Amino acid sequence: MSSATAKTATKTVAIEYNRAKIWQIALFVMNNTATNTAMLLLGYYAFYTQNVLGLAAVVVGLIATLMRVWDGITDPIIGYLLDKTNGRFGKFRPFMFIGNIIIIATMVAIFHIPGEWATLTKYIATTVLYVVHIIGYTFQTACTKGAQAALTNDPKQRPIFTWFDAIFNLTLFNGATFLITKVMAPTYAQNMIDPQLFKDISYIFAALSFGLTIMAIIGIWQKDRTEFFGLGENTVKVKFSDYLEVIKNNRPLQMLIVAASTDKLANVAVRGGLIYFFSNLILDASVYGTYSLYAMVPSFLITTVGVAWSRKVGIKKAFVLTTWLSTLMLVGLIVFTPAVIGQGVTGAVIALLSLFAVQQGMGAIAGNIVIPMIADCSDYETYRTGRFIPGMMGTLFSFVDKLISSASTFIIGAAIAWAGFGNVKIEPNKATNSKFEMAILFVIFGLPLLGHIASIISMKFYELTAERMHEIQHEIHLRKVGEAGKVEA
Repeated sequence: MSSATAKTATKTVAIEYNRAKIWQIALFVMNNTATNTAMLLLGYYAFYTQNVLGLAAVVVGLIATLMRVWDGITDPIIGYLLDKTNGRFGKFRPFMFIGNIIIIATMVAIFHIPGEWATLTKYIATTVLYVVHIIGYTFQTACTKGAQAALTNDPKQRPIFTWFDAIFNLTLFNGATFLITKVMAPTYAQNMIDPQLFKDISYIFAALSFGLTIMAIIGIWQKDRTEFFGLGENTVKVKFSDYLEVIKNNRPLQMLIVAASTDKLANVAVRGGLIYFFSNLILDASVYGTYSLYAMVPSFLITTVGVAWSRKVGIKKAFVLTTWLSTLMLVGLIVFTPAVIGQGVTGAVIALLSLFAVQQGMGAIAGNIVIPMIADCSDYETYRTGRFIPGMMGTLFSFVDKLISSASTFIIGAAIAWAGFGNVKIEPNKATNSKFEMAILFVIFGLPLLGHIASIISMKFYELTAERMHEIQHEIHLRKVGEAGKVEA
């Protein structure tokens, strides 16, 4: 542990921060990477069910939306159980392990459903498996958000999670996209719509997700103890009805939910729409893999600089600035993209994709920095009420976040149906029509722009600046050592 000092009205008191080792932060970040591995593959759910299993885009979009709602419903239940748990294996580790087993089993099963089954059977099978998958997913993601507050409470350390998270996610999403679209798909008879492709991918992703989970469990092992939970209490009295009290009175959490959920709605939709952007607007799906690989470079540089800056000025300032920069770039993309699509890979397209890569890098910082911000909101709740309820805080955030972002897949399905392609297979690398182009451009540029506008407005009312968090941590420390008092603003 290291210490920082803060002045009260009458004396100077040392704050003993709960600091983690860098390797502990790096390994625990892999818990988020493990669940993102599953989320990445399930991001192909709409594409797979329509173009491989032959199901209707609108119906599939509705099912996926309902699953996101179900995901939100499971959050408060599992968060409540998490806050009640503190056994010999800790608070977080059992949920991480059990959740991942459920995730990888159902993920493999979904992408092994035979295409020759009756249509109704395929609808039922994919839906039931998705329902179970969500339960495991919530088990594990609740720990990513909840354990942040136990891992470290040093304001200068929390952004480090963002750096590792961004780098791991860059490697995962861009590397996996390159693997799927550029390396693997061309070797299959039907390219991206070959059933065997998705079967093989599901095995690879399942093994990767499990390995990452084991590493994350190692990372949180030493911190998964009562002494690192809030005020150091063994148990916290918590009622299910406390969810209403928290969402009503924790203003920072309210504002973070608005900012993050609108961005998340857009980001999930973008991931689902990009395959159509490259395949049917750029007219070369393999470019998606190449783009994803090269996009890692600017994203890495932007993330490194952004996280270093956030450690100096605070997480909120970093979130707001990167969101503004991403917003300005999205405006440029909306203006210039229609002039270059449908021409294949030209110099103008390469320039456009370069700008897109920088914009996504800026957006990624804001997206990844949300998780440490949830930990700040959790500390604010401990400061406000004395309760350490990371499960409730994280899953309450996720509950509303998922309810809002659940519309993403439905939006894609509705947009495709509006363009006239709702019940037909969309052939790879072939032009469609102007309505389809408008629909996809709205998904990948229009939705993120709307999400950013909501984020910028909500951050006006988010009080947890670097200075405010220092005051909060000081007060928590005083209570922990038995000295009541509050820091002057």
